[in-house]
Amino acid sequence: MGDPHRPAPNPGQRRPGWKVKLCRGAVKLLGWQLRGQLPPQFWRTTLVMWAPKTWQGRALAAMMPVKVRWIQSPMSDVEVRGQESLLHFEKGMTNATVTQATEEELRAIVHAAQKAKSRITLCAWEERRKFVHVHAPFKTSPFPDRDVHYMHRYFAYFAKTTGAQHTAWDINML
Repeated sequence: MGDPHRPAPNPGQRRPGWKVKLCRGAVKLLGWQLRGQLPPQFWRTTLVMWAPKTWQGRALAAMMPVKVRWIQSPMSDVEVRGQESLLHFEKGMTNATVTQATEEELRAIVHAAQKAKSRITLCAWEERRKFVHVHAPFKTSPFPDRDVHYMHRYFAYFAKTTGAQHTAWDINML
């Protein structure tokens, strides 16, 4: 009674290995270190990124072994985000979104992932030690509040290292 079997993406949606290695090499040349694994199974996941700079989100998307599509729907419209995610998944692509890790954003991301039956992969850039952390993908649980709390704790560390301001909710959660 788990998820029905979903076939792997067609080979056209996998990015050529040389392009992935080239992007990873370019990020490494800039002095950044990649921590975590990027397996081809990322095709049915939503990348949730903490990327303070625009180029960081683009670079992380370019390092993925499958094609990545940015979710364009507004964060507040969970139904449309879920449908957009499913559309990308049917084509064998990965979804990506950048977050500031507010409670509302994380809750919307979790609900959209539940609608699309996707995994969530958390990714963050730490400026101080210059590394990119890619968390292992996880399935959403039947308890969205727990998922939101877990995601918030993950991103709170990176928010502290960049000196980002915390909201009252952030301080209560720490």
